[in-house]
Amino acid sequence: MSEDAPPFQTQDHDSLTIPLLSHQQRSINSTSQVAIVGANVCPIESLDYEIVENDFFKQDWRARGKVQIFQYIFMKWLLCFLIGGFVSLAGFFNNLAVENIAGVKFVITSNMMLAQRYWMAFLVFSLSNLALTLFAAIITAFISPAAAGSGIPEVKAYLNGVDAPGILSIRTLIVKIVGSIAAVSSSLLVGKAGPMVHTGSCIAALFGQGGSRRYGLTWKWLRFFKNDRDRRDLVTCGSAAGIAAAFRAPVGGVLFALEEMASWWRSALLWRAFFTTAVVAIILRALIDVCLSGKCGLFGKGGLIMFDVYSANVSYHLADVPPVLALGVIGGILGSFYNFLLVKVLKVYNLVNEKGTFYKIFIACTISIFTSCLLFGLPWLVSCQSCPSDASEDCPTIGRS
Repeated sequence: MSEDAPPFQTQDHDSLTIPLLSHQQRSINSTSQVAIVGANVCPIESLDYEIVENDFFKQDWRARGKVQIFQYIFMKWLLCFLIGGFVSLAGFFNNLAVENIAGVKFVITSNMMLAQRYWMAFLVFSLSNLALTLFAAIITAFISPAAAGSGIPEVKAYLNGVDAPGILSIRTLIVKIVGSIAAVSSSLLVGKAGPMVHTGSCIAALFGQGGSRRYGLTWKWLRFFKNDRDRRDLVTCGSAAGIAAAFRAPVGGVLFALEEMASWWRSALLWRAFFTTAVVAIILRALIDVCLSGKCGLFGKGGLIMFDVYSANVSYHLADVPPVLALGVIGGILGSFYNFLLVKVLKVYNLVNEKGTFYKIFIACTISIFTSCLLFGLPWLVSCQSCPSDASEDCPTIGRS
């Protein structure tokens, strides 16, 4: 260091920009969008959910008239209503598409099985599953990688103040809806709860910013919501609406958002979340009732794809308690073993996943073929049983979904 340099200047500017622990960059979890962002692969920003109630804030709030305050409160509830309505529509069309696509596939396969064309049935079943999986993998890998996975970790990160790029964009929303429909219809062992949480959060984020800023779809009447706190509240309501649409459980959606998603909670947010999930339950029930008349194809007829729940009188006795306890213990042990194996599998998958987009698509197709072989082959290991004589309707496996 020269004599003219400041006494505390011991590093140049370039050395300050070198990330710490650079030797650990090889262990980046490329399967998580949040992990990719946090690993300095993408830019990251933090969200400020605290409102600084200084003199300027108080003066600005007192300067608002009664009309502006009423407009602000009214817009909060109106946005919750719109979020509930659009999430219920997304959940309904998700179910409608999944049941019709998977139902047609199942009917064609079962008809070929009845005609004893077993190899042709297997080809139709496996190739249709492969095509749907390939389509979902391609649009996710090339159009919106942020739509990969369930989406719950990304929404949790946002609600905890991590603004990962693209996780709540309109592109992610479209790919999430289309990709989840294709993935669930392809007989993969995936569900719609996580994608619906992500879908509801994307819809809420788009309403909170007045549409898409990238494509110029914003509205001036949402100027009161140009802050992180109000958007966080809307995304929380959207995640609750997603669970309510997936399981038709409005109270469960609120409890899920309260316990699992949001770290910031207020009593006023609780009532808006309840209102949002109530709107979802009402609209979704009305749409499902319309389909019961047979206007929605295979949707609403029950069967093997969406199990219907029938009322039945079941009595339990004290002697049933020990077997239930034993099942709980066995389930806990198997669940722990499953989580242990899952960690090992994800490490191997992460190594393959880092090799590029082609390998991601190849893994998805391999899993699809393996799953189709198991779903088609395992039923041959047991003998068929006749349907019970006291069943309320015909067997669901004969000529329909």
